[in-house]
Amino acid sequence: MTNLAKFKKLKLAIVGCGNIANFHVKAFKKAGINFSHCAASLNSKNIKNFASKNKIPNFWNNTIDLINSDHLWDGIVVCSSTESIPEILDLIIKKDKPVLVEKPVSLGTNYLKKFKNKKNTKVLVAYNRRFYPTIEIAKKYVMQSNSQILCNLRLPEQVPNLKKNKNKFRKVFENSSHGIDLLFYLFHNLSIKNNIKLNFNSFDSARLINLKSLNNHQCVVTINSNSPDNFSLELDNGYKRLLLKPFEAYKVYEGIKITQPSKAYPLRTFKPKIIKQGNIFDFDKTYKDIKPGFYEQATNFLNFIIDGNPGISSNLNISYKVQNLLEKIM
Repeated sequence: MTNLAKFKKLKLAIVGCGNIANFHVKAFKKAGINFSHCAASLNSKNIKNFASKNKIPNFWNNTIDLINSDHLWDGIVVCSSTESIPEILDLIIKKDKPVLVEKPVSLGTNYLKKFKNKKNTKVLVAYNRRFYPTIEIAKKYVMQSNSQILCNLRLPEQVPNLKKNKNKFRKVFENSSHGIDLLFYLFHNLSIKNNIKLNFNSFDSARLINLKSLNNHQCVVTINSNSPDNFSLELDNGYKRLLLKPFEAYKVYEGIKITQPSKAYPLRTFKPKIIKQGNIFDFDKTYKDIKPGFYEQATNFLNFIIDGNPGISSNLNISYKVQNLLEKIM
């Protein structure tokens, strides 16, 4: 029996009915399966419309009732608000059934710290950028390099200009966590060697961090809040340089092109040679209408339900490490 045939026999449930939920539904449909059940906040006014729009036959007015009816579903996707996830996830974990939960699971480590030294084998965390083909190129670059690597990660997150507000760095913990998760995916364990805080116009908004991996790879992370910049990841082994800027596009550099002075420009110029470049849509245009990484993430989760193999997905232990690192940095 092919995996596609196996997928069609699965019964899935989803909690949440916002934009992210719509992205998940679309990706799973592309993988050949539709959700059977959906729920949102208690007595949600939107869940009925969400079910109708996405042709989900059963909608629930109470998420807890759906969770407790676990005989009706084989796996569940949780993409409700970040604040609601811990309570919902705790209930689902007791059912000991496969879960795909949206990142970052929670803001900070208050909830996630209980997974610090414990791996939950039933929960995958939806850091979808791990599934980008450009990140696969980066992973191969790290694995095939015989020397130390210098990594530069830039996270120009939008942060409100508020001098005192505990939530001003919310987007860093919620969205920039993608970049930190990628570092753990590429380099595994990381430790902070240096952390510099910068003030722009008397506004505490920037961080410059040096991280070191167990294999002595060096990572420089720049959280340059509100900068006119793109999220980017750069890997350099002194021979070839891989640049993902933004994460969806890549360029591989090797060697330097030297151009001699001319009358038009009387200076010698040095330009890195691009030997390969592209973007995520060069790999498979079939899924260009799906939010990047979501189709691959969906098929990964479906296979996880069938055979228990988490693939390259993130987990609760890594999610704790991501939030713990961000707490130390910010």
